[in-house]
Amino acid sequence: MNETIDTPGTPALEATGITKTFFTTDPPAQVLNGIDLAVGVGEFVAIMGASGSGKSTLLYAISGMDRPTEGTVLIDGVELTSLSDVEMAKVRLHTMGFIFQQAHLLANLNIGDNVLLPALKADPDNAEAAHKRVRGLLERFAIDHVAHHATTEVSGGQLQRAAICRAMAAEPSIIFADEPTGALNSAMSAEVMDSLTELNRDGTSLVMVTHSGACASRADRVIYLRDGLVVDEIALGKWTPEAAQDRELTISSWLAGQGF
Repeated sequence: MNETIDTPGTPALEATGITKTFFTTDPPAQVLNGIDLAVGVGEFVAIMGASGSGKSTLLYAISGMDRPTEGTVLIDGVELTSLSDVEMAKVRLHTMGFIFQQAHLLANLNIGDNVLLPALKADPDNAEAAHKRVRGLLERFAIDHVAHHATTEVSGGQLQRAAICRAMAAEPSIIFADEPTGALNSAMSAEVMDSLTELNRDGTSLVMVTHSGACASRADRVIYLRDGLVVDEIALGKWTPEAAQDRELTISSWLAGQGF
């Protein structure tokens, strides 16, 4: 049964009745079957489920990267589903940040310039502030020493931290992450999750798709999808290093109950 996720406080994101049907197949494939989801300001929500359950499709539908077939999505009170493509692009630039499994940095720019580009696009009349903000991000995530390196000259963990900095460059209120550690080893995954946890602790809302129970254990709440429906959720509260092992065991047990 699909469940409405109720989050106390003002929602950063509120999605209602989200469906997605792909009409390029014969017969058409309905991947999302009417999902309601609210994410509170400063909340960290992880989305899990077996392959084909609709996790990434849901992330794209609620972030404006794709349009749902039916339903509404509000982010910071703005209804995304009513926006034109140009208006949607502006909202994505100023309100949202995106992190993917691959960093997708531009090969012709160094690490620092990759982070700087969205900051300048978001506020082209205030280049000095953009440069200052980017320097602060690079220092905060300990990659300032590789700012002038090419994307091929840094580790996978450094690339993903650069992608996090890029996602934060325009000071978004919410970040969407699709398997952000999927291409990393365990040590680099921990680096990236430490960075995301720090962002959330500072008040940035996060929605993350992941196959990893360890990564999901960092979230305040985990929802589980099956056949395009939210079938269960578990609330964990804010992550602390002291509770890390217990949270991973809790998630592992919960996922086993889902047949994951």
